[in-house]
Amino acid sequence: MSDKQDMNGLGIQSLEIGIDIVKIISKSTKPLTISEIAHVAEMSKSRLHRYLTSLYRTGFLSRDTDLRYSVGPELISLGLLASQRWTIRDLAHPTLLRLRENLNETIALSVWTEKGPYFLHWEESNRAVNIGIRVGTQVSATKSVAGKIFIAFLPEEETDDVLKREIAQFGISKAQFQRELAETRQKGYSITEESLLPGILAIGCPVFGRDSKVVAAISVVGILGYLDPSEQSHVVTVLKEECRLLSETLP
Repeated sequence: MSDKQDMNGLGIQSLEIGIDIVKIISKSTKPLTISEIAHVAEMSKSRLHRYLTSLYRTGFLSRDTDLRYSVGPELISLGLLASQRWTIRDLAHPTLLRLRENLNETIALSVWTEKGPYFLHWEESNRAVNIGIRVGTQVSATKSVAGKIFIAFLPEEETDDVLKREIAQFGISKAQFQRELAETRQKGYSITEESLLPGILAIGCPVFGRDSKVVAAISVVGILGYLDPSEQSHVVTVLKEECRLLSETLP
C-alpha cells in the first residue's frame, strides 16, 4: 500500500476539526470571540466551546480577559522549533557539502527532540558503504555520537528524561557515561565506535546558536580503523573548524 493510499483511510475527525479551528484563529489579525469563530467555522457555540477548552488547556490557544482567543504559547513554540530546524538545515547545507568533499566521508546533521537525536540531513560519501541510517531516523541518545553531543552541551533539564530512560533500558553505567560527557565537553567533540552499527565509527561536534546553546550536531560517519578519531587528526580538526564557522553565522 502506498503512502498516498494509506493517508486516504479513516482519520480522527474531531482532531481535524480542532486543527481547522486553530487555522481560523491563526489567520486572524486580531483575537476572536467564540461567536466570530463559530460563524467562520459554521459550528454551534456549544460544540465549539468544547474544542476551545481543550485547545486552551493544551496551550495551543490563549484567551484574554474579554474571552477572545488567539494563538497560544505551545503552538508558537512548536512553530519556532520547526522554523529553526528547517533554518539550520538550510544554513548548514554548504558546511555539510564542504565536509563531504574534503573528507570523502558521510556527513550527518542532527537536532534534538524530546525523544532524542533526530537526523535532519545526510550527505553520503562517494565510498561504497551503506550506513543504513537516513533522514528522519530517531536514534539512541546514549549510543549515538549526536546524542552524546546534545546531552553534554544542552541544559540537563532538556535531556534528563531521555537519559534516565536509556540508562535503565540499556544498563549503562551512569558514572562512566558522565565521564564520557566530561571528556566531550573538554575536547569539544565526541566519538562512538560500533555503538549503532558494526564496523562503523562516528565523530561528532556541536553547533551553537547566538545564545551559545547547542542547536545541532554534525557527525562524520566512516569505517572503524580507517577514520582517525584522535584529537589532532585531520578529520577532527576540519570538523571542529567547520562547526565553529557555522556557529558564527547562525542568527
